[in-house]
This record gives sequence, structure tokens and C-alpha cells, in this order.
Amino acid sequence: MKIRVLVIAACILLMLIVVSLIESFQHNYTDSPVESDVIVMLGGDGPHRMQKAAELYKEGYADKVIITPVIESDELSQSSALAMEYGIPEEALILEEDATSTYSNATETIELMEQFDMTSALIVTSDYHIKRSKYIFEKINEGRFDFRYIASYEEDDRWYEGPGAFYVWYSEYIKLWAYRLDIYRWSE
Repeated sequence: MKIRVLVIAACILLMLIVVSLIESFQHNYTDSPVESDVIVMLGGDGPHRMQKAAELYKEGYADKVIITPVIESDELSQSSALAMEYGIPEEALILEEDATSTYSNATETIELMEQFDMTSALIVTSDYHIKRSKYIFEKINEGRFDFRYIASYEEDDRWYEGPGAFYVWYSEYIKLWAYRLDIYRWSE
């Protein structure tokens, strides 16, 4: 009887692991943009995020752009200078300097949205980062704000096609589970 229970438990565990691994490859989610109060550009991962935020701004989806975190550096693609170079005027920028992780991107963004009396945002990030961003933004949001998640990538430059695809997958898999297990404050 004990062996049968152990075999059933092992099969269930194996099935959960397989489902978890299959689900981990699904990072191609993106919403269609709609008019919003603000565009939020999550810092990191090269110029694609800023380019997408500028594109959405120029198409009139929002009058303001939050850069979280803004880092005034020529090496990183999250500076106010780069935003202005891509066509976002200085008066449209809201610069957040304190975020150090996706979790703090979410908390700082929500705080700024409350401060500026905003109710909707387009969250712009890399395609591989959408799943984790959506998870934590929605968890912290608790239904107060309307968020849409916009992937920034070139059609021929998806996360799974690059030379570091395994690292990207592995890193996001671990971080997402750290978020799901509520240990995200220590995962990044």
C-alpha cells in the first residue's frame, strides 16, 4: 500500500514538473495597446524597451512616460537623454530612480500612479519579461489600476532565437517561481 502511494505521489510530482516546464516556454504574450494615462518603460535589456515606449508615445497612447528606474548613463538604455533622443519630450517624462527589481518597478509605479491620480498604464518590457512583470504588477495592483502589457521586440529578435536563450529561459523560470512562492524580494 505504501509503495502504491509513493508511486502515485511520484507520478503526480513528475506531471507537475513537466507541466511547469512546458508552461515556462510561453513568454510570447502581449496586449494590444489602448489609450492610457501613462506608458511605463521598465528599465533593462537594451534599447528595444525605450524604442517601443517612444513609439507608443508618438502614436498618442499616453501623454506621460514613466522610466523605472531611470539611470542617466550612456551605456544603459534607460536614460532621459535616450528617451528625448527617441522623441519623448522632457515634460512628458516621469523619472523614477529607486527601483532595483521587477517587484520594486511595480511598487514604485503604483505609488507614482496614485500620486499623479492615474488609473491606467501600458507596461512596456521585453517579451521574455512580460509573464513575470504581469504576475507581480497584478498581484500588487489588486484591481485598482488597468494595466496592459506590451512586449518590445523586433519581429526577427525574439528571446528564444538569441544565443543566450537558455540562460533567459532558466533565469525567468527561477525568478517567476520565486515570485509565485512569495520570495521575490530576495530573488533578484
